[in-house]
Amino acid sequence: MPFMNVKASCPISEDQEVRLKAALGEAISLIPGKSESHLMLSFTENCRIWFAGSRNGPIVMAETAIFGETTPEDFQRFGQEAVKILKRELGAAQVYVNLHQTKDWAW
Repeated sequence: MPFMNVKASCPISEDQEVRLKAALGEAISLIPGKSESHLMLSFTENCRIWFAGSRNGPIVMAETAIFGETTPEDFQRFGQEAVKILKRELGAAQVYVNLHQTKDWAW
C-alpha cells in the first residue's frame, strides 16, 4: 500500500483534491505492483511552511511511503511525476517529495 501525506502552504479546493487524487493515482502505477486501488492520500492545506528562510509559495512537501521494495529508478520516475502534478495543480513554486519504502506496517 502506498501512502502520500501532502502538506501545502496554500488552500486546496475540493476540485483540486479530486484532480490530485486522480493524477497521483495514475502516477503511482509507475512503481511496479502499485495502483490507485490501494493508494492512501492525505491532504493538509494552509500549512505554515518555510523554505530557505522564506514563506514565499505555495510550498508543498509530500511524504511518500510504500509497503515493500522498488528500485531507485522506479521511485525517481514516480517522484518526478508527482512533483509535476503538485506544481501544476497547486501552482506551487517549491515542491519536494520524500520517498521511502518499508516492510514494517501493521493493519
